[in-house]
Amino acid sequence: MDTADAGLRCSESSGDAKALVSDSYMLVPHGFAAGNQIQVWVGVHDALSTGRLWLRSEPLVPQGAEMPSGVSSCRDVPLQLERQAQGLSYTLVTMPAAPGCYYRLSLWQWHNGEQSKLAEADCRGRPDSLASRFNVWYGTCFYRNADHGALAEAFSALPDTARPDVSFLGGDQVYLDTAFSNTGFTFIPGFSTRNFSPLALRSDGAIRRLLNRIFAREYRETWRGGLRKLLRSGSHYFLAGDHEFWNDYPNPPGFLPVLWSSRVRRIWDDCARQLFNAYQLPHGRGASQFDVGDELSFFVLDTRLQRGRGRDGNFTDPATLQQLEDWLQGLEAPGVLVLPAPLLTRWQFRAGGIGRALRVTLGFGDHSLADTGQYQALVRALNACRQDVLILAGDVHFSRLAEFKLNGKQVVEVVSSPLSCLPSAAAVPEQKPGIFPDRPTDDIRVKVNYLKAGSTRSVLRATSGNEPDKSISNNNFVTLGFTRGDKGICVNIQCWNVNARNECGTPAVDWESRHVLLHRRLPEIRSDAHATEAQASE
Repeated sequence: MDTADAGLRCSESSGDAKALVSDSYMLVPHGFAAGNQIQVWVGVHDALSTGRLWLRSEPLVPQGAEMPSGVSSCRDVPLQLERQAQGLSYTLVTMPAAPGCYYRLSLWQWHNGEQSKLAEADCRGRPDSLASRFNVWYGTCFYRNADHGALAEAFSALPDTARPDVSFLGGDQVYLDTAFSNTGFTFIPGFSTRNFSPLALRSDGAIRRLLNRIFAREYRETWRGGLRKLLRSGSHYFLAGDHEFWNDYPNPPGFLPVLWSSRVRRIWDDCARQLFNAYQLPHGRGASQFDVGDELSFFVLDTRLQRGRGRDGNFTDPATLQQLEDWLQGLEAPGVLVLPAPLLTRWQFRAGGIGRALRVTLGFGDHSLADTGQYQALVRALNACRQDVLILAGDVHFSRLAEFKLNGKQVVEVVSSPLSCLPSAAAVPEQKPGIFPDRPTDDIRVKVNYLKAGSTRSVLRATSGNEPDKSISNNNFVTLGFTRGDKGICVNIQCWNVNARNECGTPAVDWESRHVLLHRRLPEIRSDAHATEAQASE
């Protein structure tokens, strides 16, 4: 729904309206659109909207300050929730937003002679420079049943200096496979009697009705519950992890026999994808790009939705891969590449790794990004890039910071995961691989320096007394503050412990780095003598 020119004068009686915030309605700023515009997702769960709805946008101007030139003091946009998904009515609205200006968004309804506020959110227009700090939030892997409100509390307690302008939810916002399993007699989360359900014996319609009911409830409870406070603050970009479908999607999971049937997988895939498209990808793009002036460029790449099956399957379609390669080649300032899973990862199908490769092939392990057929193309494109690149990634259930020098530039990778750990998938930080890339690609081979790693905690087994069972990473997310410095772009990276607080009541900092500096690399200019010498050698 394009409403760039549909602004109306704000209602005169808005100050007398009943400010009632509904649990059923949600506003989610959904990323930047072309030009100085933002996208806003508006949805209602399991209810038919009645009366007239409109979206209000009000710039937040400090008390005593003048309204910036060209900024409307208030804008009302009429809307209809014309799009439908299981248990959801929604729309996507495009609205103007002045560069760097903060806005309060609110959803209003006129019904039975009264107007009521149904939902609210805040966001910031895309700034046109790094003259002021630009804050980014990144997190992955939110298992709702283990959260108990911790993420909402941690996010609410963030200091103002870390409040995000943009949030990247890198994948596994919902665990649909575990949601299905938990409807049976559960031994551990993700493994229950439901795993062996004879779903393939049912009709297509019966399978679809069952899955739609389970999946819609999981999305509703996740968005209306644990993620709600995060989704109301700043603009958001969403990537798919495997659990938006099932573990190691699209490959058949070995421990989930209900999905051994190709017919069940096809229906499951379709039900899950319709909900993902409705909540997380209403604009339909598997890759997004935006710039902060001419100082910093972002590329958000989904490596799951178009992934092929098996060893060396593609992680995206050829057109999107070309977009990524063009972005890397055309960078004239530092870039931030946002991925669901790490670039620094092991190649599991190398010679001598038969055991690991067999487990992955049989569905008892996950294909890494290095196991895909386009990984080497990504490595080559990154190697050819002239500018410093920072990579944001998750999925692996630990956090860490690493860097390496590549072809005259710096590459930094920040990993954050999980927001709320699935108990059966605990992990501790890995300081591997030691060489990039682990999968041999041409003659590219550089040493990796691991700078930070997340903290862990011990978990006791109920039957083992006080003996520790295993260590698992603490739940975490990261924030990154980008500012302009004398020698480049300064990046203040902080990894926050979701479940711990410091003496000020803010989330405890698990690790941080204030020394990351992204440089703007100028093209090499060779003297005539050097050029002649080079030509002679050729």
